[in-house]
Amino acid sequence: MGQAKQRGTQAERMAQARAKIEAGRPEKLICNGCKADVTDIHPVDTRGLRGIEAIWVGQCECGQTTFAASGEPKAVEAFFFALSENTELTLGSQSKDGETHETA
Repeated sequence: MGQAKQRGTQAERMAQARAKIEAGRPEKLICNGCKADVTDIHPVDTRGLRGIEAIWVGQCECGQTTFAASGEPKAVEAFFFALSENTELTLGSQSKDGETHETA
């Protein structure tokens, strides 16, 4: 029997993964622009981003997009460096549960 099957059905494993991500959800983000509290926070799919455990994104009422990330320090640093270097960042849309992702 494969290791994945030993951890439960696919639905159970997906629920476990969502629960792990939700456990790390920040209560709020602080807007990088106006310093207001951003409480409408959504997870971002991190598959393929080695060393990144979770990324959260929130949109402030002022229009600023604010990110939070957790994981290995070097990977998180590289993620934020890439954001700072990308002056034309285009965000896609992603469902609140992180299941579907569409690029803009």
